[in-house]
Amino acid sequence: MHGQIRCRRLNAVQHALTNAMHLLLVEDDPELARQTTIWLSEAGHSCTWREKGGAALIALGTEAFDAVILDVGLPDMDGFTVVEQMRARGFGLPVLFLTARDNVTDRVRGLKAGGDDYVTKPFAVEELMARLEALQRRSGITPATSARTLGKWTLDPIKRRLRHENESVELQPREWMLLEVLLANEGRILTKKFLLEKVWDIRFDPGTNVVDAMICRLRRKIDAPGVPSHLQTVRGKGYVLQAVS
Repeated sequence: MHGQIRCRRLNAVQHALTNAMHLLLVEDDPELARQTTIWLSEAGHSCTWREKGGAALIALGTEAFDAVILDVGLPDMDGFTVVEQMRARGFGLPVLFLTARDNVTDRVRGLKAGGDDYVTKPFAVEELMARLEALQRRSGITPATSARTLGKWTLDPIKRRLRHENESVELQPREWMLLEVLLANEGRILTKKFLLEKVWDIRFDPGTNVVDAMICRLRRKIDAPGVPSHLQTVRGKGYVLQAVS
């Protein structure tokens, strides 16, 4: 829908983000989705497009994304409902609403539903890229497409698993999110409060040992017998990850 977009041609090198991201674009206008995908690609990002909210929720369970660009007016459910279901299912990745609804009530509703930012149509592509960059800085998560190693393991971000020769370890979505946060902050002591906010989107202490339990599960999956753990407990402070043990 050409009338909904104001833009100048981007210089891909000049405007590309510091780190490329893998993005989920949820938009029911095929032409707008096509053009937005082109712009994201020119900026160095990869993109998966879905027309409906239900299909987007399925995609979140099969691919590792860094952020979601989400229209509000979808055919099967509105974008607010999509975000609410994302959060209920444990997906804490950033969400940028992209919509023609520009009134304050809708913007507030989107943020309260679990969205992180809001861009209205018609939009300038420069603003879209700048807001994605801001989301990336705030998230502190290494882009899903970045190749990383953890000891002997090579991380497979698409299938959310660790590989070494013929050996493979599958990770659940929340385990993968926790590992991403730990790797993005390698060598830093991370408190339980910080991990609850980044991985579970919980901004208060629920009085449970959910962080400790998942750290233990990760240790069982990534650590080799008889060698120091990649995940160290710092008593009274939190946890620290060392990728090379």
